[in-house]
Amino acid sequence: MEKKKRFSIEGYLAACLLFSLTILLAVQIFMRFVLGTGLSWSEELSRYMFVWSIYFGCILAAKEDKHIRVTAQLMFLSERTKAWFVSISDIIWVAFNALVAYFGFTYILSMFEYPFYSQTMGFNLAWIYAVVPISYAMMCIHVVVLIYKRVKNLLTHKKVDIVDSRLNM
Repeated sequence: MEKKKRFSIEGYLAACLLFSLTILLAVQIFMRFVLGTGLSWSEELSRYMFVWSIYFGCILAAKEDKHIRVTAQLMFLSERTKAWFVSISDIIWVAFNALVAYFGFTYILSMFEYPFYSQTMGFNLAWIYAVVPISYAMMCIHVVVLIYKRVKNLLTHKKVDIVDSRLNM
């Protein structure tokens, strides 16, 4: 039986950003090649939208436990041992995410104190760079939930599913 897809705000935000990016670039191409003019801010905005969509995609991958991980070393282990090793590696990943989120938030706060403005659009780039600490904090939360569920199943001797990204291609 196939799992029912759940609503995911991260997925919808990434999709909306990519859709908006496509429309913006299509308008820019039309204006440049048909009308002989262009929008000075469209390339900068499209770059920001692309980066934000990538980070929201990373959040979605972490939420669905489909992030990239090296699994070759786990092939010869039992399912339970594999689950423990994946949980330990995810704990290390959570620590890394927490560090990036902490120092990212610190950096963003300093950018509000000493602003750096975008060239063509003229707004504080702290709003653009904020995607890094926000996304790492959200990934941290989602991975902690995954670890909790995995360890809970391990301790209660239930079946633990380890997602192997090689099988999802």
